[in-house]
Formats: sequence, structure tokens, C-alpha cells
Amino acid sequence: MKKRVLFAGLSGGFVMLTWLFVTNAVLPFKSNLIHRALPLQGQLDVHEALKENITEPGTYSIPYLSREEEDRFPDYRSQPVFTVIFENYAHGEGSGGVIASLPVVLLAVFLPPLLAAWMLSMASPAVLSRYLRRVLFVVAMGVIIALNDDVLQMSFGPQAKDYLSFLAINNLLAWTLTGLVIARMIRPEKV
Repeated sequence: MKKRVLFAGLSGGFVMLTWLFVTNAVLPFKSNLIHRALPLQGQLDVHEALKENITEPGTYSIPYLSREEEDRFPDYRSQPVFTVIFENYAHGEGSGGVIASLPVVLLAVFLPPLLAAWMLSMASPAVLSRYLRRVLFVVAMGVIIALNDDVLQMSFGPQAKDYLSFLAINNLLAWTLTGLVIARMIRPEKV
């Protein structure tokens, strides 16, 4: 049973990794939601202003003022908020953090399906008796994880609703596909 759980979890993780790669890197959905094009002159003006004012890598909310600073910008509360992520690398260099975080990404993609496979293997005979119940068990676990992730995404500041909707739907589909694979491999023990 241990080998079957390990194989089911790794297979589910592979399905999830493949799905997330396709939807995030191959298909244009996420890119179209994140990268909105400004006219060239607007891009150059914004780029110059950012270069002059942001020198340390990080995530910036603009404007983001303390209560004391609000006096200098009386209409602050009704202004749009912009989020700027600065990583300090040039085009063609790649992201400085991607290679370093690859083990973390792989752990984040493979560990939840492994845990889902293990928890499913420990489920009651009523859950294990039917394929659909096993799928729903894994999908429900994924929904709990995805909801936590999506709520955290929302709490990190204002983000476009279409982007958050994409994340939620993408997580649900990823866990459904993962559940289909894991549920096929984790079955009740034959007595």
C-alpha cells in the first residue's frame, strides 16, 4: 500500500505540475490577465519614473501612505492603488529567484498530492468504495488548500478580480485532474 500511495501522490503531483505549467506558461490566459499593454510612450514614462524612485527589489503599493502622510495627499483614499514588483534583473537574464526557488516550487506542487494520496488511503471504507467519492475526497482537500491560497492572494492587496477568478478556477481544475489520477490508484484493500 505504501508504494501505491507514493506512486499515486507522485503521479498526481506530475499531473498538477503539467496542468499548472500549461495554464501558466503555455496558454495565454494568465499572461493576458497580468500583462496589460500601455502605449509605448506611457511605458517609457512609467519606466523612467520607476527607475528613479525604486532602487531596492520588492513589492510596492503606490500610493501607500501613513496616516500622518495622508495630510499631504488629501484625496488619498479615493485614488487608485498600483502594485509594482521589482526584481532587479534585465530582460534576457531571467528571474534571479526562479532557479533558487525550483526546489520549493517542486515541493509545493508534489507535497499536497502526496498528502492527499496518503489521507485518501486512510479514509473510511465508505469513501474508498466508489471512484467518484475518492475523486471528491481529493478535490475537497484541494479546494480547502486552494481557498486558503486564494484568500491569501486577496489579502496581499488589491488584485484584479479576473486574475483572482482565474487562480480559483485554475486551482479547482488542477485539483480535479489530480483527484482523478489519485482516486484511480488508491482503492480499498482487497480482503
